[in-house]
Formats: sequence, structure tokens, C-alpha cells
Amino acid sequence: MKDFVVSPLTKKLIVRFSNQEVMLPPDIQGKIDAYWDTLLQSGKSYKRGDVFTVTKKETFEDRMEIVVEKTDYAHYLYCQNVDTLDEYGVHIIHTAALVETEDGKIVFGKMGEQTSRAGIYQLCGGGIDSDDLRGDVFDFEHNIKKELAEELGIDIGDQSRIKSFDLAYFKEGGPTDKMTVVYRVILNEMSLQFMQRYEDFVLQLQKNDEQPEFGEIVMLDKKRTDFAQFFDQHGIKLDEYMRPLFEVIEKELL
Repeated sequence: MKDFVVSPLTKKLIVRFSNQEVMLPPDIQGKIDAYWDTLLQSGKSYKRGDVFTVTKKETFEDRMEIVVEKTDYAHYLYCQNVDTLDEYGVHIIHTAALVETEDGKIVFGKMGEQTSRAGIYQLCGGGIDSDDLRGDVFDFEHNIKKELAEELGIDIGDQSRIKSFDLAYFKEGGPTDKMTVVYRVILNEMSLQFMQRYEDFVLQLQKNDEQPEFGEIVMLDKKRTDFAQFFDQHGIKLDEYMRPLFEVIEKELL
């Protein structure tokens, strides 16, 4: 396993689609297909959509360039839940939003039971998809704005709610060698006001026969003691990038 590395994202990030699809050996593809069939037979309603996996990363003085190929959600879930598949594994690059309220709380959530990551605590965010492509380059800002709207009901264009919105960190390494592009969103509202707006957002989803992505919202005080207590209690239920990211934030608090 590669060590976790979380660093400030100060260089320009360019992520390109190679316009190629991952080709797997027949035996591995057969195992993935069988696993997918088992999931569907168990009642899961997952869609076998596109997933993009990192195949190349280069760092230059002024930029970081990453190349991805296309695979699918069955391949990704198999690598997450059954076997990392080593050289045939899926190494995604995805967004995450470090949302902070005016009274110093960090907002994230516990994934709902209807999701493929039920019970996992993570920041708002998600994997890149074809909707984020502009030519052969992915628009990460488009992706995170979409995720914030869909998961937390936050419109980044609403200047009455948003104090600042910036790129913040880049994480790589860990058991599946995921890459995480972290944005920092600072709100112009206190935690109570945020929760009132979030509850209104959830009610609107329910009126449309939709369920929120998060089954529970967490508002964690930006304090080292609160970080430690939360992670000690929920460590096995955290997305892999959460602890190393918050360790970096802790150091900034010193």
C-alpha cells in the first residue's frame, strides 16, 4: 500500500481522458460480471455506469497532469469490496468539499442506506463522469458544484451563502490509491442556519420522491480534541481520505 500524501494544491491540475477503455483478462472480467450479477440478484439497484481510472500522473513545475481511461462501476465496486486486483485495479480521482460554517464547524455526512457506500462518513463530493468533460479535459469545478447542489443543497453561485470557494488540497496513496481533489467552501451562515436550509432541501427532495445522499449530517467543531474523539469512535466507517486530510487540518490549527 502506498503511503497517504495530502498536500496543498497550488499547481494547475489537468486531468485528460485518453479516449481508451480498460481491457481486462477474461478470467478477471468473468469474476467482476459474476459479482455484479450477485449484487443485482440481492436487490441492489445500482447502475453499471462509466468510471474513470488513473493510468498516468506527471508533475511539472507549474502543473500536474493526469491521464484516465474508462471502465465501469462493476469493476470499481469489485475492487472496493472484493479484491483490489493489483495492476488491474481501479484508481479513481474524485472531488471532495471541505464545507465550513461561520461558527467554525466542518460539515460532512454519513452515506444513506440506499447508497453503495451505506454507513460511510465522507465529505460531500463524487467521482468524475462524462458530464464533466470539456473536450478531453475534465472540469473539476463543474463536478464539485454539481455534488454540492445534489448532496447538500448548496448553490456555489449564491453569494448570500458563500463567503469563499477555492481549491485546497490534493490527496493520493492509501489502500486503493485514490486521488482526491479537495475544495474548501466557507459559508456566510452559522451551523443552525445551515441545518435549517438543509432540512428544507431534504423536504423538497422527498416531495419529488427522492432520497438525500446522506442519511445523517455531521457538524464537527474545528478543534483537535473533537477530531480525535470522532475518529476514535467512527474510524472503521470513514472514507479512506478523511483521517489523513483532517490530520493536515489539525497541523494548521497549531
